Amino acid sequence: MARRPNVVVLMSDHTNAQALAPGGPCLTPHFDRLAREGLRFAHCYTTNAICSPARASLMTGTYPSTHGVWDCTHTQRREWVDIREGLEHWSQRLAEVGYVNGYFGKWHVEQSERLEDFRWAEYDIREVQSWRGSPIPDTEIVVRNEGYRDYLLAAASREDEPARHPAFDRGIDFVRRHAGQEQPFCCFVSTAEPHDPYVPPKSFLDQYDVASVHLSPTLRETNTSGKPEVVSRMRAVWSALTDDDWRRITAAYCATVTFLDSESGRLMTALKETGAYENTIIIVTSDHGDMLGGHGLATKGVGTPYEEVYNIPLIIRAPGLRGGEEGDHKVCLVDVAPTILDLCGAEALGRCQGRSLRPVLDGSSDPSEWRDAYAEFFGQRFVYTQRIVWHDDWKYVFSPGGVDELYDLPQDPHEERNLAALPAFRDKLTEMAAHMWRKMADIGDESLFNTQYATLRTAPVGPTIIRQSRP
Repeated sequence: MARRPNVVVLMSDHTNAQALAPGGPCLTPHFDRLAREGLRFAHCYTTNAICSPARASLMTGTYPSTHGVWDCTHTQRREWVDIREGLEHWSQRLAEVGYVNGYFGKWHVEQSERLEDFRWAEYDIREVQSWRGSPIPDTEIVVRNEGYRDYLLAAASREDEPARHPAFDRGIDFVRRHAGQEQPFCCFVSTAEPHDPYVPPKSFLDQYDVASVHLSPTLRETNTSGKPEVVSRMRAVWSALTDDDWRRITAAYCATVTFLDSESGRLMTALKETGAYENTIIIVTSDHGDMLGGHGLATKGVGTPYEEVYNIPLIIRAPGLRGGEEGDHKVCLVDVAPTILDLCGAEALGRCQGRSLRPVLDGSSDPSEWRDAYAEFFGQRFVYTQRIVWHDDWKYVFSPGGVDELYDLPQDPHEERNLAALPAFRDKLTEMAAHMWRKMADIGDESLFNTQYATLRTAPVGPTIIRQSRP
């Protein structure tokens, strides 16, 4: 067969879909160019809105209830949180067909940090942020809560020379050494940014007029009756921030995204200069988003199942496949692994819960078969369960320890009116709960699916509705 395509994956942390969307708040000329050459997915969803579960899903094509990573790998003992032994990664499949794989930057997939076990031939997972200088005095936004240490949320950074990200430096070096070789290569560049604290190089922050920055329409929402108590508790953390603070925070976040866009441009230049660009699949995505003022919250908003953190960017540029904007299909982070393997002509993973996006990329898919998305949450260190399902225009959040939520997203894109408790929407609530149980059954989430004990009967309708409908 012809030489297999190279693969470049660019994964950031805390980037929501709106940051890279057309007309969005961030200046991203290089990502925009990739989107024009490839396909930008408007409705891609993470499997979990914290880094490790999402990154493990990307690598294995499975949901957290299958791969076993339910919290950040650096916050729990290995016997509590680690990837299921024997579960294959897509990088292993690429290596089997001759790819040389390199991984650079943030890992947080599992705890051994022995990437050679997953067939990464070269790797450097140090999260060195050498481009960051000391915060410039009077630019810091610090959050203070009694009994907790002061928390730097945003600032501008000094820079004595042009800013460069070490993960991109290592990725560019890898590309230049392997482009033109007989073996195809896979280069994965992973950044901790724009994760808080948002401290962009000053030259990138200077590209934004802070006074003109738009704030979230739900930043100061007053009616929180349909939201779980945890939202009010977390809002209190940020309650002392003024609107001017929020503008500075948002500008610092956007400037960090612009910095990453600029670094991506450097990598694209290296691909072009080495002649590898035309035969390279390029994927841009993130593990999850950032609330950025939505519902009065900053950062990832742990346990808050809103679009700001679950709707993530996904851009795929693949040789010979179409470009443009894709808004008719709902896709998920678990779909990335089977897509990479399909496009590279490698064997599929033995256990994969995602689907290849090749039919969407080549225009042959039926949108009616891509109407759903699904996510899981396990409370991080607080340990409480949520399941989230999207179907057509609707979104349902099952929160047995809190408040269930139901939203008509086209009519309520900022999720301000929770319809779950309204009698007029009982049938829709039941329908969405049935979609949830069906997905649990399909992926083998037996712990929650088998909730028949009397005190666990907290969903609008139980899982038996699915079993009764099966032959």
